[in-house]
Amino acid sequence: MAGQLFWRNKIHPKTLKNPQAFQAIIQEKLRIYHEKSIYSSFRIFMRCSQVLGILPLGNLSGSVEKLQFKWRSWRVIYSMFLMVLLGIAMVCCMVHWAVSGSSINSLDTGVFYGGSLLTLILYLRLAISWPKLMKFWYSMDKMMNINYGYPRRLDFTVRAFMVIFTVLGFADYLLSVGSKYEELLSRHYSNISTEDLVAKSPQELFKYIPYSTATAPFFVIITVHSHLTWALNDMFIVVASTALAIRFRQITQKLGQQNKQKIVSLVFWKGIREDYDRLATFCKELDSHISPIILLSYFLNIFFLLIQLYHGLESISLTVRKVYFVFSFVYLIFKTTTVSLYAAWINDESKAPTNALNSIDSSIYNVEIRRLLTQISFDKTALTGCKMFVVKRGIILSVASAIVTYELVLIQFTQANLYNYI
Repeated sequence: MAGQLFWRNKIHPKTLKNPQAFQAIIQEKLRIYHEKSIYSSFRIFMRCSQVLGILPLGNLSGSVEKLQFKWRSWRVIYSMFLMVLLGIAMVCCMVHWAVSGSSINSLDTGVFYGGSLLTLILYLRLAISWPKLMKFWYSMDKMMNINYGYPRRLDFTVRAFMVIFTVLGFADYLLSVGSKYEELLSRHYSNISTEDLVAKSPQELFKYIPYSTATAPFFVIITVHSHLTWALNDMFIVVASTALAIRFRQITQKLGQQNKQKIVSLVFWKGIREDYDRLATFCKELDSHISPIILLSYFLNIFFLLIQLYHGLESISLTVRKVYFVFSFVYLIFKTTTVSLYAAWINDESKAPTNALNSIDSSIYNVEIRRLLTQISFDKTALTGCKMFVVKRGIILSVASAIVTYELVLIQFTQANLYNYI
């Protein structure tokens, strides 16, 4: 293990001539390795998320015991300031619906900003209980590290998903701006000003807010914020699911090693059962905190998939608009599929030990194995959307079926309104 740590950090023992310094570095590297926890892996996510006003927590640089939430802090004030901006945008959309009536485009805008506002509210609610939840997760991690070690490459996984979702969110925003610019050019705007590009997209806002150099940044801020918040919300579900699913996989891997060693000790099997029960209990605790976030994620992704499919039935002649449509559609499918697969991974890994336990030799079978099998069979270990649905692998087919059904309803409803209008 020590050699792996050195090679991973590009430090070779031959480069150290002082044996005492060499031993000191070994001990320090091993200490850091054993002290790794989910808190250290999540710290970079929590720091970056505060740029968007999400999880406004203090003392992130300290230990998990010092992590705290305070209402009287600049982070909470900043988060509420963003809520006020998004609230203003929502009021403008609602007034527009009341005065001019609602359409698919205006409904799209309202849900876009409303989803971002609701995301901030849900994460503010989560931030209140997050320190306690993080301490629970941290203590469980320390106990699991003793027998299983800390999951390899989890830190890299968190950073990789952060980069992927952030880049895709920015790309989606830039393509939407490019699509609007091309649309304005097609309408014979020879000299397109910043006011043309901003004030005409979306019109619901600047119909009630006078355009100026002060209000233009307001629109840009809430639009970029909504794109990134939407992406970060899905990324959080993916990362949290990955961290928990890997722990279940470690138990399955240890059971696979046991089948080769044929361990009879009742203490060993009791430890395995307690580890599994600890993870299953924490999964329920985590679900009680983030299930509204999961429900919101599915609602937003399915809603905008329906909108994109609906717009895809129209004739698109502009090049950038075509690129934006294809990218946005693939981006939505990617997010929905990724969230579904990784959130369902917890349920898959929680059921995985069954095969290893059923193949155990009869001479080893004992009461602890029977209790563990009973718990795996009857305990529903999975994330949910406010208990309305359970995130399992089959949910992808359910989502696809729902999208097709509602898309047909949307098309028929639009055609009926068009016919009545004529």
